[in-house]
Parts: sequence; C-alpha cells; structure tokens
Amino acid sequence: MSSPMPFDEAAFAEWHKTQQQLVADYLRKLQIFDTDITGEWLWMVPHRAMLGRVWPKHGVRPKLWVITGVVPTDHAEAGAARNCRDAARYFALKWQLEAARLEKGNGSAPAVHEGQIDWQDVSGNIAGRAEWIYTLASDNRRWNADGTPLARIDHEAARA
Repeated sequence: MSSPMPFDEAAFAEWHKTQQQLVADYLRKLQIFDTDITGEWLWMVPHRAMLGRVWPKHGVRPKLWVITGVVPTDHAEAGAARNCRDAARYFALKWQLEAARLEKGNGSAPAVHEGQIDWQDVSGNIAGRAEWIYTLASDNRRWNADGTPLARIDHEAARA
C-alpha cells in the first residue's frame, strides 16, 4: 500500500495565487467593485476549490461570498449564507438550477468556433461540480456546528 504524495506547498501557493487573480478579474469584469478588494479564504480544497469572502479594500461593504477552482467562479451577496457551509450549499443549489435550465436545451445557442455549444455537456459539467460541492458540504465530518470548516485546507477532500 503506497502512502499519499507529500503536500507540495509551492504548487499549492501558485495555484492559490492564480485562483485569487481569477476572482479579482471576474469581479472586475462584472464591475462589482470599483476599487481594490481584500478578503479571506475560509475553505480550500487544494487544486480543486476555494470558498471565501471578499470586500472593498478600504471598507467593509459590500461583502460577497466567492468560490473558484474547478468549480465555476461565482459570487453571492453576503446575506445569501450565514456561514461557509451554507455558502457551499448555496452555490451547489444555484448551479443545480442553472444545470437544469441548460438541460432543457437552447435551440438558439450562439455559434462558437463554427459550431453549436453542447448545452447538455455544459449542463452535466455544472451539475457534476454542484453535486461534488454539495456532497462535501453535507459531510458532517468536515464541519463544525457553526458552519466553519474543521480544516481551512481540506486535504482529504482533495484526494477524493
């Protein structure tokens, strides 16, 4: 029986930095903030997902929940969830609803690279990632009673 690979701090740090930049670019593109942002990452599954909160660097409002990684980069108003676990569930439900909407098909899908978007494939991808996050959020072994993760960096989930 082989032992798990040692945790590569440098690779994780690079991935973490890339994900932070993706979130910043995403929020800037949507014009949610007109200033620099800061935040805190509350739950990270190395090389898979990061969930946290962000807010303007020179203020405390508005606060947003954000998620990124192999899951869709997304955001929600702070009031959408009381804690990190609820935020994970919120994003999972949001993506399940989006997957269901896409599953219905879109006959007028825009042409992309001389072809149609395979909405069923997109739907399945989103649904799969939503189910993965929901499964982790539903696993009581990962969470404290107050909805904070037992481990800020969830190495076990990364191996699953």
